[in-house]
Amino acid sequence: MITGGTSGIGSATAIRFVKEGAAVAITGRSADRGIEVVKAMQAIGGEALFIRSDVRVAADCRHAVETTLERFGKIDILFNNAGVFHPKTLPECTEEEWDETIDSSLKGAFLMSKYTLPSMIERGMTWDDYAAGAAERPLGRIGTVDEIADAVLFLASDESSFVTGESLVVDGGGVAG
Repeated sequence: MITGGTSGIGSATAIRFVKEGAAVAITGRSADRGIEVVKAMQAIGGEALFIRSDVRVAADCRHAVETTLERFGKIDILFNNAGVFHPKTLPECTEEEWDETIDSSLKGAFLMSKYTLPSMIERGMTWDDYAAGAAERPLGRIGTVDEIADAVLFLASDESSFVTGESLVVDGGGVAG
């Protein structure tokens, strides 16, 4: 399931997932764009579904999840992609633009996760499974809160003054493994 799947990153991701064999549900506020993305996914042989939904509205999020579960039987992946971007500096941003950004990007991710996660957890997504998977990492364990804090402190300090545009992966070798 991909929120904000009717344009940009969302539609490109939806099409990419379909090319890899996934059945994809997308949500968005524009029915016209949603139908066009579904047609594009179906044109390459994909199983696709569009649900008109506004992630800022709890009832819409619940409906999107229920509709997806009815159609596909499960949701394996939730990509909380929906969001709003106002290309302004903070002093230029209006309160209404700020509220729209927070409601779409943050509240929307909360609501979609709130309604999607129970079905995922019900199928057996547990902490014990996560911990067992961490044992497979090169360091063989889950990191501590202090190890994460050390990385954050490094990035915030003068010691990282020449670090820019990088992602610092602090995962015990999980990505590398």
